[in-house]
Amino acid sequence: MNGSSTRRVAQVLPWLLAAFPVALMLSSAAARNLAIALAVAGLLMQTLPGRPFDRRDLDFALAAAVLPAVYLLNMAVCGWSLKLFDRPAHLLWAIPVYLLVRRCGASPKTVLAGLAFGGVAAGAVALLADKGLLGSGELARLDQGRPMGPYSSPGAFGNYSAVIAMACLAGGLAWAQHRTRAWLRPLVLLGLVGGVGAALLSETRSAWAAMPVMAALGVAVLGQGGPRRRWLAVAGIVVVLGVALLFIDVVRERLLLGIGEVQAYLADPSAPGARETSMGLRLLSWQWGWEQFLAHPVFGIGLAGFRPAVDAAVAAGTLPAVLGSFSGLHNLVVDHLAKTGLVGTAAMALFWIGMFRYFLGARRVADPYKRLFVALGLMLLAGELIFASVGSMFASALGTVAFTVLLAVFAAGAHPATPSRA
Repeated sequence: MNGSSTRRVAQVLPWLLAAFPVALMLSSAAARNLAIALAVAGLLMQTLPGRPFDRRDLDFALAAAVLPAVYLLNMAVCGWSLKLFDRPAHLLWAIPVYLLVRRCGASPKTVLAGLAFGGVAAGAVALLADKGLLGSGELARLDQGRPMGPYSSPGAFGNYSAVIAMACLAGGLAWAQHRTRAWLRPLVLLGLVGGVGAALLSETRSAWAAMPVMAALGVAVLGQGGPRRRWLAVAGIVVVLGVALLFIDVVRERLLLGIGEVQAYLADPSAPGARETSMGLRLLSWQWGWEQFLAHPVFGIGLAGFRPAVDAAVAAGTLPAVLGSFSGLHNLVVDHLAKTGLVGTAAMALFWIGMFRYFLGARRVADPYKRLFVALGLMLLAGELIFASVGSMFASALGTVAFTVLLAVFAAGAHPATPSRA
């Protein structure tokens, strides 16, 4: 019974994993439902005998659990608001998804095909929404002319379009070294083009900044030749992509706009025209967050205390009213220092260190498909770290689902003992 149940789930799992990246670009409800199905299946599979669990599995589980655990501690000390625990708790749900893939196995080609279809979907949604050809549904929404897809903001849509595009690039690098199915080759290229196109049309600066870094990591892990040759290739990728992006009008205009906003804020931080811009709001919120940390260094003002503190600052005129609708301070470190103090910031650092350590520990495996999952995991982590550095962790509901599920799948696929499915 145990073996037959595992086989049945293993037959269905590749289809679910392939459908998930597509759902991320077409339907928030479908993506969430698939994530729930994967997590519940993972929990049910743990009730059957023969569960694999070794030191690497423990390392992943501990890294995933440390931040939610400290968030609960912060609420116990500073006040409860379980609604704020919803998105961080997704890291806990990542553990059964990880264990499900560890037990049933992962098909690199199926995962890559799903990512490629996701990139094509992202590009199609962005282009059609930009041209006004999607009617009035969820996918047709624009924010100041920027496509959002099924996400709550253009930024989250652009960020995960970039992740999927660079994952397709990693698949192309892996294909360059090893044979694969012929139909997958053009599909990966289409996914790369579609994902990059969506990231550009969304006008998301964090996505543009992350793409050269993610591409460089893919080359570092999957590139051929010795270390010196790979590092030269990494440097070349960063320079070429960085320069190429600057030749795109929308990229250059957005970067110059950001530089101008920073200069205006530094020249006169009290001027409303300098404060209430994209970069001005960030700089102002960082300054305010640092002040909150200095006043409450151990546990911060509390996750539950953040909203009342912001509302009080808005009422006093310290912060502009527009910041009253923000859920974070647009910076990973400042946000954690202000809300959770040194305790929460240390837990956040442990999460990132633990996850990077997990993938780096598996990067020397001989299996090329395992190395592909290692590259995908490192690229995802690097991208999310850049996104959170100018945004916040868990800023987007669907973005949180995307990050935690993909992280679990890539980590399980990178484990040396996970079966590789055809």
